[in-house]
Amino acid sequence: MTPPARPAVVCLDVDGTLTDGVLGPPLPGAVDAVRSLRARLPVRLVTNTTSVPHAELAQALIQQGLLDTPESLWTPVMVARRELPARGHHSGLLIADARQREEYDWFREDPKGPSVLLATEAHTWTIADLQPAFRRLLEGAAFYALTRNRFFKKDGALVTDVGGVAALLTYASGREAETLGKPSRILFEAVARHASVKLAEMIMVGDDAEFDVAAPIALGLRGVLVRTGKYRPGDESRATPAPTAVLDSVEELPGWLPL
Repeated sequence: MTPPARPAVVCLDVDGTLTDGVLGPPLPGAVDAVRSLRARLPVRLVTNTTSVPHAELAQALIQQGLLDTPESLWTPVMVARRELPARGHHSGLLIADARQREEYDWFREDPKGPSVLLATEAHTWTIADLQPAFRRLLEGAAFYALTRNRFFKKDGALVTDVGGVAALLTYASGREAETLGKPSRILFEAVARHASVKLAEMIMVGDDAEFDVAAPIALGLRGVLVRTGKYRPGDESRATPAPTAVLDSVEELPGWLPL
């Protein structure tokens, strides 16, 4: 595969691309790969992780040598914090687990507020717990989901992600959720503005052929799929647009990118 023109910024997924699990150990060669990349150009970690607060995740990644500063870690919550207050939608129903709520001090919970914000995979929730959100959506509340990922890998097994809960509420209420994490344009545009580059100058690398690769390519980025994490054989042929490249792991990325 011929490498593309040198990017201005490299965006790396975390879980399944750099680490084995959200707070798991680095994958083989990941630390050296990130170190090599960071010596040559700006690196941003862009994750759809919703279950671990930004500060905790950033600290863990810094200790592992995968992250330089907390500001280089981008999560859907960062986008929500920027976008929803600007729209006047920073109040309403928050669907989040107890561990997540420390990140939402800016969101005022109000059963009659203008928005429903979905932040959890809801693995410990029941259908009954979701009924207030369903009814509020029927009444016309704006619907936001931190991600629309279908599944992720946890403790060695694939489990459903936030996207499944969003789909349930969308089907029942008829209201489509606006996604705040990958692959939303507002996330990648925020990363680009912060780095003072254009979308076409960035490259996204991850293990999710749909949300890490195909969707960013459709937005104008380049996308590299790695055969680690949630990757399943044949994912590259199921994604449209096709990946810019497919690598066995992030360990190969520094050697593939132009100097």
